[in-house]
Amino acid sequence: MFRLLAAGLVLLGASSPAMLPLRSAHAQQQRTVFCLSDGTEVSVDRFETRDGKFLLFVPGGSAPLEYPSSSVKGINMPCPAAPAAPRFGIHGSNTVGERLMPMLIEAYGQRRLGVRPTARLTAPEEQEITVKSPSGPRAIIDLHAHGSGTATAALVDGTAVIGMASRRLNSDEVRLLGQRFSVDMLAPGNEHVLALDGLAVIVNPSNPIKQLRLDQIAKIFSGEVANWREVGGPDRPIKILRRDDKSGTYDTFKTLVLAPFRVSISPQAKLFESSETLSAEVTRDLDTIGFIGLPYVNRNIALSIASSCGISSAPSKYLIKTEEYPLARRLYLYTIGAPADPTARELLQFALSDDAQSTVQDAEFVDQAVAQQDESDQRRWADANIENPTQTLPPGKLVPNDAMQAFRRAINNVSRTSIVFRFDQGSAHLDTRALQDIDRLSRYLSSSMASGKRFYIVGFADAKGSWGSNRALAEERARQVVEALARAGARAPRDYVLSMSYMAPVACNDTDEGMAKNRRVEVWIAR
Repeated sequence: MFRLLAAGLVLLGASSPAMLPLRSAHAQQQRTVFCLSDGTEVSVDRFETRDGKFLLFVPGGSAPLEYPSSSVKGINMPCPAAPAAPRFGIHGSNTVGERLMPMLIEAYGQRRLGVRPTARLTAPEEQEITVKSPSGPRAIIDLHAHGSGTATAALVDGTAVIGMASRRLNSDEVRLLGQRFSVDMLAPGNEHVLALDGLAVIVNPSNPIKQLRLDQIAKIFSGEVANWREVGGPDRPIKILRRDDKSGTYDTFKTLVLAPFRVSISPQAKLFESSETLSAEVTRDLDTIGFIGLPYVNRNIALSIASSCGISSAPSKYLIKTEEYPLARRLYLYTIGAPADPTARELLQFALSDDAQSTVQDAEFVDQAVAQQDESDQRRWADANIENPTQTLPPGKLVPNDAMQAFRRAINNVSRTSIVFRFDQGSAHLDTRALQDIDRLSRYLSSSMASGKRFYIVGFADAKGSWGSNRALAEERARQVVEALARAGARAPRDYVLSMSYMAPVACNDTDEGMAKNRRVEVWIAR
């Protein structure tokens, strides 16, 4: 609060700024200088006070600038330097840091603090973002997006308190951070699933190729297949584009596409640090093929992925949410527990909240909000499993008729949701995303969209082992989810639990990755 003195100076005092007399341009012979809480000085021709605000009329302005009285620290007196705002780093994935994280920081500032953050580029893939409150700067964030491989080093040396990754930390990174901080980096509280993404293999819009198998993609990117004619396209050379070695996108591509076929990326592939730049090159050049995160497809074609057992899928948002799409992936944030800096801690909480899911969508990633499968897509999936239940199963695996009939009765009256809980092999322990989804599902079941509706917790297994043993394990997993829901406040009666053993796989059972996707618990909501 301020008190006007006879000399026209303003000092801290007991009277309210709203009580200051109105001043006219005629009453002011010289310009008045306002000192704001962020250290900014504003020179004005005249000013007024109204409803707890200062209206500042600057030279040449057509309308006054409005500032709350709390943001004005002095008038016609030296403006003290604003206190230095605390600083912290967010380093890592280019996929997360190029678009999504800046948008989340902006949404946090606007929704939680009421002030839009400001940003300036300091180097390629680096920004300095100032988070503000109405009283001035609250924190400065050094956002560096040079690839997932840089997150661990930044956490270790303290230049970052939040690491961004478009893949899970590898064993070496987990060990290094564990030794440095005596923590399990894969435990809840340290590992956070931020959003979902689909790794898209893209071709030029004029390319006639619309679908490839993973082995064909691997052969193209290793250089074994060098002409589009070899995969059903025109007689033209294939030009390979790839993300750089530090990119989590590249690590994911190696893991999901190259490693299963024991091949390496072609040395002729052209490297890109930016997904946007790679995508633009594919749009420009008919002969190119590349891999990127789903938000960067832009005008290109994202190929559908065919599998060895006959399951084919395009990178749709629902199939990415359920992680059925073969190249779906999770985007992670990593911390050493809860960040000590209050702004970093609140930003992390906001980024993982339901409120942030609209920002995830706006950034064109796949959010984690509960969705229901399109009715026609669900019908095609159900009919395929009912008409030929063993088609996508390994040889010799049979589905009992009573189980088939139970599946038919249930699926006809429900909608599959995007909430899918997954487990390690032979385990009934929920993974990191599953633990986050328990609370999300509990809130959804009590919302107007699902309140009062019957729902089913449906367990599935991989095809390793007998029908009976897998049915028991799938039921145990489903009951683990029920118990976790009960702790979160959502009660599921015993007859809401179903077990489907190894039927209705969503991936082929011929790889560890495929079997992991089939070890799941789905949530079905009555129509």
